[in-house]
Amino acid sequence: MIYRFIVSMLLIFSMGSIAPAQANPGIDYMRKIEAAFTRIAESVKPTVVSIRVERKKGTASQVPGSPHPNVPLFSSGSGVIIDGQGYILTNNHVISNARRLRVRLWDESGHWGKVVGTDRYTDLALIKINAHRRLPVATLGDSDKVKVGQWSIAVGDPFGITRTFTVGVVSGIGRSGVGVARYEHFIQTDAAINRGNSGGPLVNIDGRVIGINTAIPAPGSGIGFAIPVNMAKDVIKYLRRSGNFPRGYLGVTIQPVSQDMAYLLGLPKAKGALVGSLLRDGPAEGAGIKMGDVIVRLGGTSVVDTAHLQRLVGWTPPGEAVAVEVVRDARRKKFTVKLVRLPEPESTSTPAGNSKVDEPETRKSYGVALENLTDDLKEKGNLQTDGGAYISDVEEGSRAYYDGLREGMVIRGLTYRLPGNGKTPIRVVIEKIEDIEALLKKIPAGSNVLGQVVRGTDRGERTFFTVLHGFKR
Repeated sequence: MIYRFIVSMLLIFSMGSIAPAQANPGIDYMRKIEAAFTRIAESVKPTVVSIRVERKKGTASQVPGSPHPNVPLFSSGSGVIIDGQGYILTNNHVISNARRLRVRLWDESGHWGKVVGTDRYTDLALIKINAHRRLPVATLGDSDKVKVGQWSIAVGDPFGITRTFTVGVVSGIGRSGVGVARYEHFIQTDAAINRGNSGGPLVNIDGRVIGINTAIPAPGSGIGFAIPVNMAKDVIKYLRRSGNFPRGYLGVTIQPVSQDMAYLLGLPKAKGALVGSLLRDGPAEGAGIKMGDVIVRLGGTSVVDTAHLQRLVGWTPPGEAVAVEVVRDARRKKFTVKLVRLPEPESTSTPAGNSKVDEPETRKSYGVALENLTDDLKEKGNLQTDGGAYISDVEEGSRAYYDGLREGMVIRGLTYRLPGNGKTPIRVVIEKIEDIEALLKKIPAGSNVLGQVVRGTDRGERTFFTVLHGFKR
């Protein structure tokens, strides 16, 4: 892409230049760009290192069924020197489960490295080498000033090829949902990032580090993601001091607010984070926050979406009391919550609500069979809830299936709005099927309702919310 751009610019600036001896302003312009890139390469490359990792035997990286289970596994990545005493910033996934680290500098000298600290939530790690001399240090920029369309240069060791330099532009900022880390606010670039580039710097036209190369959706996709350097700066201080980054925790599970949800909850816009479940006796529950509340402000900052709330809470120290504002029944309520420390990460799963299933063009019925919840069904589904409408069957491809309902789940609550009743939502606790039948008599046929749905998991009961489109029995 970048080469097509340069060639196009060269052709534009070359138009009208006929005589061979005549100065060509287009070529002069391109030479200035070329000289700028050369200067960046010369200044940045000495600060970039190659990291070879020998992983521990029997780790998750071991290929299942390997005929040589005791043979050490090796991988490689990149890093950037941030302190002349030998401190190097890289990705956590580059050095995770490492038995030994071998770091190669720009002068091809090799040094053993040790892990100073790691943060799985941002996929960052800090390592250190003893080079017996002061090392060149990368200049850290300000990622808050990065704009779409600016130059971006990725430096690293893709496929073990040392100090590779690729040029592109910033394609996007604030990207989340990539699935690499809990806290995502990536810079997107089309500068080529390949296997082995992870942990290397993404720099701007001034040669300042604006990000740490981290992920690509697929090889050759032309899309790469880098952790903003300002996020890394916050983490580095704690990793160097204590080896980890302590984060605040509200004690809630959250999910995005769709346009349909916003209407049913009486919200003016589809913003904020919907509280799906609460940690029993956790900070949020103790403060009075309830399932179905939408968190719209935290510590004086308006919450845009779930990823934004996670960052706001995660960057607040545990033990600090924060002001939390929620919308409940179309009314704003304020609470003060004292955060606790975020526990170690567990495997995460996306709530089943509104799953990405192709919606059929026509449906004759909603496609769900319900029965009252019994003790036998509770035991079968690993459920603790008392009461509700148990989903005994869901027709594949039906409206219920599209809305994320599955056999074994329990409808525990429904929220709806009546025409002419303003923005006030009405919540109904579902104890038995008769509660649903009574509700359906009050609302126009084919109305959307917001379902509070419970599902059993190996780790206990989980609650999520999903819009039930045209809900009926």
